[in-house]
Formats: sequence, structure tokens, C-alpha cells
Amino acid sequence: MATPPDSGSGKPRPGAPRPPPGRPTPAPPAPAHSRSNRSDDPPTDPHIVPPTRPGTPQPPLPAIARPQAQAGANRPPPVLASKAPAPAAPHASAPVRPLPTPVPRAQASAPAPGLGLDRAQMAELEQRHTNLDNLDYFQLLKLTPQASPEEIKSAFYRESRTYHPDRFFHVQDSAFKEKISAVYKRLTEAYYVLRDDLKRKRYAADVAGPERAQKLRFTEATEVETKQQVKKEQEELIGTHPKARQFYQTAMKDLGASNLSAAERNLKMALTFEPSNARYKEKLSEVQQRVHEEYKKSGQSFKIK
Repeated sequence: MATPPDSGSGKPRPGAPRPPPGRPTPAPPAPAHSRSNRSDDPPTDPHIVPPTRPGTPQPPLPAIARPQAQAGANRPPPVLASKAPAPAAPHASAPVRPLPTPVPRAQASAPAPGLGLDRAQMAELEQRHTNLDNLDYFQLLKLTPQASPEEIKSAFYRESRTYHPDRFFHVQDSAFKEKISAVYKRLTEAYYVLRDDLKRKRYAADVAGPERAQKLRFTEATEVETKQQVKKEQEELIGTHPKARQFYQTAMKDLGASNLSAAERNLKMALTFEPSNARYKEKLSEVQQRVHEEYKKSGQSFKIK
């Protein structure tokens, strides 16, 4: 047995056991005051467990390490990746097309785009086409029977801008184009009749009478009747005797040329053939009044011829 050295001198104390041969003598522990002054000692870490000899019981883990072990025990198991193969990325040159958006039912029932008419105009077109045989020319142009020629012209141009077939040449809907053509044809017919003073007068009287349903369309027969009526009115207005009408027309030309004396002579000749014609008498009185005013302006006395 080796005698351990003295703590103060480093020599073994008398009577101390000696170490067996072949083993290194352990260094004596450093005094407390010298150990605190050494800077080469490793820092003490409570998380590091020093190694122990075999057979020595393990000291308990520090209290600070237990929550970490418990926290690790409560973690959910890792999620394993799916064994299905991932979708292949699209080729760089092929564009990705978006999925088509479903069309709502309200938009599907709306008029097809590109027709050129809004919902109100489409409804008006349907109403006009349905009641086309029950509307007169004034109703088609949205006018009253007392409308002036300027108002009739403006109304027709307004409707033409909306329903002219040339606006819809690109439309593929044949039923829609047939409705447009029928309505515009009737609008043109209405303007052809109403722009003429004599035809408008005759048509207004027909649609206001008891035979309105049969007189809504101004047919060729109606046009022939109108021409015959106009001719009759002209004959009654100008005269029935051919010689009287000839003198009267010559007198109107003289009156337009301000040849009052010649107009007066021709009117008197027309009255010799038709002495009861009120139109001849009225024109003769008008011409004689103008002749009298010219004589007064010239200072001459009026002479009755």
C-alpha cells in the first residue's frame, strides 16, 4: 500500500496505503482556493452527464432535461409521404388553358350578343312584329294623325336608325333578320303614304272610319282610287269644260308673271264657258283688286272694263 502524500507538501503521509505497482498515482485534489483561480477548468454544464465507471449507478437526469423528453414523447408521428407519383409538370412550350366558366341560366336566356339591340328594343321588335297587321301607319311611326310632314320625316329616320336591315348583315339568326325585314318594310310603306299630303289625308280618313280594319294597308287599289279622287277634285276646282280649264290655266301663268291685264282677260274668257264656277269668280275678283291698287299707286283713276 502506498502512502498518500501530504496535502500541504505533496509527500505521502506516514501510514497511508500505497497504490499497487503498475498504476499511476492519482493527483491530489487541488485546494479550493487554487481551483477557483484556475481558468483552464471546463465550465460546469448541468445538461452534460459526466462518465462513470462500470457498475456505478447512473445519477438522475437534471430537472431541466425532463420536460424536453416529455415534449418529445408527446409529438405526433411524422406524416409519411404518399407513394402515388407526383403529377408531371406541363411542358414549357404548352400553355396552360383555364377551365371554362359555367354560364348562369339568366345569361343563357338573354339575347345573343352582337344583335345590336338592347332588351327594350328586342321587346319592342317582338311586339311590333306580332301586331303588325293591327297597327296603322301613324302607330308604326309613333305619330298622331295631325303630324306635320317634318315630324313624319323625323320619325321615319329615327326608326330607320334602329331597324334598318343593313345594321344586321352579320347576324346569323335568320328568324331575327326576318322580323327586322318585315318591320322595316312596313315602316317604309308608312312613310311613302304619309309623306304625300293627298294620300295622308285619304288614309287618315280611312283609319278613322268604320272600315278601319280593311283600310290599314294602303294598297294599289287604294292608290288608284286616290288618284281618281284627286283628278276629280282638280276638275271641280279648275273646271269641267275643256275650254274653260284652258283659259283658267293660262290666266294662272299670267298671274305668276305679274301680267295682271292678261290674267284678267283669260279669267273672263273662262267664265264665258262656265259662268257659275266659283273658283273663276274668286280669282277674277283677286286680280281686279290688285289692278285697282296699281292704278291708285300710279295716280290714274280706276276704270271698270
